[in-house]
Amino acid sequence: MTQVNDLRLAVGQIQSGDELLRAADQLRRQATARIEPAKKAELGQFLTSASLANMMASMFETKRRHIRLLDPGAGSGILTAAFLVRQVESQVSLESVSVIAYEIDPLLKPYLEKTMDYCRSFCKENGIRLDYEVRQADFISECADRGSLFDTSVEWADCVIMNPPYRKINSASATRKQLRCLGIETSNLYTAFMLLAARLLKNNGEFVSINPRSFCNGPYFRPFRREFLRLLSLRRIHVFESRDEVFRHDEVLQENVIVYGRRTKGPPRTVTISHTSARGMSARKVPYEDMVKPDDPDAIIHLATDDNGEEISAKLSQLPCTLVDLGLSASTGRVVDFRAREYLRATPQANTVPLIYPTHLRAGRVIWPNGSPRKPKAIVTCQHTSDLLVPTGFYVLVKRFSAKEERRRVVAALFEPGDVPTEAVGFDNKTNYIHRTGGGLPEDLARGLTVYLNSSAVDTYFRLFSGHTQVNATDLRRLPIPDAAGLVKLARDCTDLGSQENVDTAVGALLYGELL
Repeated sequence: MTQVNDLRLAVGQIQSGDELLRAADQLRRQATARIEPAKKAELGQFLTSASLANMMASMFETKRRHIRLLDPGAGSGILTAAFLVRQVESQVSLESVSVIAYEIDPLLKPYLEKTMDYCRSFCKENGIRLDYEVRQADFISECADRGSLFDTSVEWADCVIMNPPYRKINSASATRKQLRCLGIETSNLYTAFMLLAARLLKNNGEFVSINPRSFCNGPYFRPFRREFLRLLSLRRIHVFESRDEVFRHDEVLQENVIVYGRRTKGPPRTVTISHTSARGMSARKVPYEDMVKPDDPDAIIHLATDDNGEEISAKLSQLPCTLVDLGLSASTGRVVDFRAREYLRATPQANTVPLIYPTHLRAGRVIWPNGSPRKPKAIVTCQHTSDLLVPTGFYVLVKRFSAKEERRRVVAALFEPGDVPTEAVGFDNKTNYIHRTGGGLPEDLARGLTVYLNSSAVDTYFRLFSGHTQVNATDLRRLPIPDAAGLVKLARDCTDLGSQENVDTAVGALLYGELL
């Protein structure tokens, strides 16, 4: 059994909120040091710091005499501790709190129990009764078991505070099957936890969660967004600008947000979007319909953290087209290099055609064969590779992934047949390519699209709804774009694809000019 190190602090010595949080944070640090990286990845464990727990607890507005609190992924218990400190110190009417805390990892259970002992001592010192139950169990499995502690058709909790596990769910796993039995279709543990916890909230109950931002867009999270936004009236979302600000020691590449909502019918009139950056913290209220468009069947969540983002969102939303309106589409590159390894060549040969990787996308153009020396430059043309290639022509390529330190999220380049003489070409799977029925585009459309996608306005717009390091073909297909005349104008107004200043000047003139 795990032994919790002596904190040199007896349970009876916990009298103030500061003492409780210091003790809880020390237990959290001890627990974190003992979690093996492989186990952390397996369970999706990223424990919450004391400062972040305090921030989350401060979002609750409840003033109840008796509170039932659910912490579905409790870890070492610091979120519950922060919640209790906030409630005890901010109201005089509180008489009792009942807590159910779930933690699946047996290593963490002793730390969680110790934290809860400290919480009970703190509450007793302040004249409040605390009852708690630590459950070493899978929260999803317990919800799926209708004979367990509570039925997911029964509203149970007054408040939910959570840092849910973050890990993809295999489509054939037992967890995925359990969720389907509960009527939930989602691809990640964190959204499953959020939805189940939201279902358990009582009317007017409050919900606070720290989680990745990826739920805000994309087809995989569409069913989740639709139900989650029906269950909860979102009142505040806090955005962390830096990807490593929240879990800086855990190599988390997802951007994270704190979500605060209430179990009430219908959305609020306004929502607060707050933001932490290198310049400090800011907050602004926006109409709810600016965050979730009423006529959007995908329920994409746009998070404009400043006036510039809101203005750009409004301007791009007025653009008349998407790719499909112009008879165009976006697809993921067909060549998955490790599957086609036997047909790849380090240098071009007589029976090969160019293979384009993201490393070849530079300053708005495709520069081939220069690129990473570790990457092959060509792919053999034969019967086995015919489905992997596309006929030569003008294409717009977009990187699917951006490195954590890259300034831009959307990076596009023009594939021009005159620059890369060939009859066919292969595009690596880590690129998207924009095409017309599988072939090339008219030159002016291709050039204009490249200018538009490389603009600072598009990059800002994309960041409003995506916390991914990934740009999917689906994102490109739903992106508002100018009509054909607007794209042709961009192609003529900006001939230097590598100049960000020229690109932004041309797109700015279009967005704020007569075409709109």
